[in-house]
Amino acid sequence: MSHDDDDGTCQFAERRSDRFIDRLFRTEAPRLARFIRRSIKQPDDVHDLVQETFVNFVAGAPKSSVRNPEAYLTTIARRLLWGRAKRREAQGNVQHVSVDDADELSIGPEQEWMMEASDVIRRYEQALAELPARTREVFRLSRQEDLAYEEIAERLGITKRMVKYHLRKALIYLDRRVNGND
Repeated sequence: MSHDDDDGTCQFAERRSDRFIDRLFRTEAPRLARFIRRSIKQPDDVHDLVQETFVNFVAGAPKSSVRNPEAYLTTIARRLLWGRAKRREAQGNVQHVSVDDADELSIGPEQEWMMEASDVIRRYEQALAELPARTREVFRLSRQEDLAYEEIAERLGITKRMVKYHLRKALIYLDRRVNGND
């Protein structure tokens, strides 16, 4: 899905057009549904999370242009899954069971989802730690501090092109390590 202008970027405002969002939804919703389904294995929630991902995409206009909306959507979905896992963890649905009754218990869907979400978070944090220091710093400045490419380049004393290189390298590596996509 290439909707790029001369320098390879497209302003977010242009991408927010109804036609673009519709086309993006038609092409990316199935991929996001598969990604989310692999992460939670709760079919009832998959489509809600896909829709919530697109709502956040449309509502959250970043400071700079979105070069790769597919990767941006995946990041939004991953953050939704992470936030959901944290909320459930904070709720602390702890049940005490006697040792005698423990054999009768099975792992319910909620527990299975929590284990899978924790595993995704663990793989993400491990993959992030494995990135080279410069690549990790570029990724952190872009995703956590929400800095534009120009601001990152200035702060680190590198070119805008190198910022794009490191960010792309980080996204590809994290996707492969977390999702097992090759």
